[in-house]
Amino acid sequence: MTRKLIRNGLVVTGDPALGDLSDADVLIENGTIVSIAPQLEIVDAEVIDARNRIVMPGFVDSHRHIWQGALRSVCADGSLVDYVRVIRMHAARFFTAEDMYAVQLHGALEALDAGVTSVTDYCHNLLTRDHAFEAIRGVREAGIRVVWNYGFNYPPQADPSFRTLEDRIDFARELAETEFAQGDALVTLGVAPEETNFAGSPERLSAQFALARELDARVFWHANSGGVGGAAHRDVAAIASLGALASGVTLVHMHDTDEEEWRMVADSGAAVAFTPETELQMGMMWPSTRICEELGIPFGIGTDITSNNSADMFAATRIGLQALRCYYLDSTEKSALPLGTPNSCADAFAWATIGGARALGLEDQIGSLVPGKQADIVLLRTDTIGMVGWDRDHPARTIVQQARPSDVDAVLVAGEFVKRNGQLLGDVGRACELLGAASARVHARIRESGGFDVPLDETIARMQAVSRSEDGKYDFAR
Repeated sequence: MTRKLIRNGLVVTGDPALGDLSDADVLIENGTIVSIAPQLEIVDAEVIDARNRIVMPGFVDSHRHIWQGALRSVCADGSLVDYVRVIRMHAARFFTAEDMYAVQLHGALEALDAGVTSVTDYCHNLLTRDHAFEAIRGVREAGIRVVWNYGFNYPPQADPSFRTLEDRIDFARELAETEFAQGDALVTLGVAPEETNFAGSPERLSAQFALARELDARVFWHANSGGVGGAAHRDVAAIASLGALASGVTLVHMHDTDEEEWRMVADSGAAVAFTPETELQMGMMWPSTRICEELGIPFGIGTDITSNNSADMFAATRIGLQALRCYYLDSTEKSALPLGTPNSCADAFAWATIGGARALGLEDQIGSLVPGKQADIVLLRTDTIGMVGWDRDHPARTIVQQARPSDVDAVLVAGEFVKRNGQLLGDVGRACELLGAASARVHARIRESGGFDVPLDETIARMQAVSRSEDGKYDFAR
């Protein structure tokens, strides 16, 4: 059947006009939400029993590097400098195209399992043409909705596959024509330019933003997150001077951003993505959600890197919320007796759903349960050991503060089940086997090259090699 009826759930629509609906039904037809109301009189539809379930929009992860699953937890005790040193300027170069397929397939399934129906995949380890083809194949096979970012970053290599920036630009055009021209609604193209400290010149950076405009692709870009051994680069001002700051841009992290630059972002219509777990650990501090709210800047949150964090949007949302509460309460008058908290669970739920949709430029399609939008839907069990006794009057509190991936009972993307009865429908055993093998291969290659502990001066030399040359060629001592 093309029609599905989710029956008798507590529907958290995420839409202010519709609100939360108790014992309500959701009718889906041809992948789209048709109606939401109690006791819909529908025949000729597959009925999904949602008693003891919260029915909610799928999480929208607005910033994730899926490819790092083969390096899970390698940077769990690391700083931002360690991340650049260990992953970006070293371990990344040991991935083959085969490894990229494995990590992308597995990582996309891992996201779906945790209730993430849409993700921005900042895929910035495209060492060869085949790396890109296999990365796309992996996420496409998983069945997730993804804005797949063509990343211009690359680690220094002894024999780079792409010899010039123009080589990489030409290949992006080819990918747009061969992989994205057919109008796949689930997998769409984005562009992730190099950061300012890697691009080397304004002209090089400008060419990457210009390509995104040419391809009508949204830009996702690491900005103002601090540098290795230095201060912020005023990245927003840099791209504004190039005429590249616009509504089709999502800026990631943004800790070291001054008032003038925040106003530039607001005036341009650009969006922001925060990654609370990474930013708290690596000194990028708490997400600047209040500034975004005051200036009307769209923003979402993401999980960032499984080389460091979990891939759990429940955790990322909860940690971001609690960090902000702590920060703002700590800044109040010490003698005050505050009632309530500066941010609510409903606020945090919005960051992880409709906020993420806005950060992806897809708010008219996803992020809330509204007739006419795509049926990207999650069903959470409320009769599990950690959920029973939940507050039916405030379901967002339960979602944000108590729920976890194991409570995700079902996930639909465009109206099709990808998880049902607590089990992913994809071949999980195969995906785990492929990921395990890829991880073993990557770790073995790293060990053969001296391990992860690259001296900082060597890291800086590698960074300079990337930023000062067209091809990133580097003669490795190890």
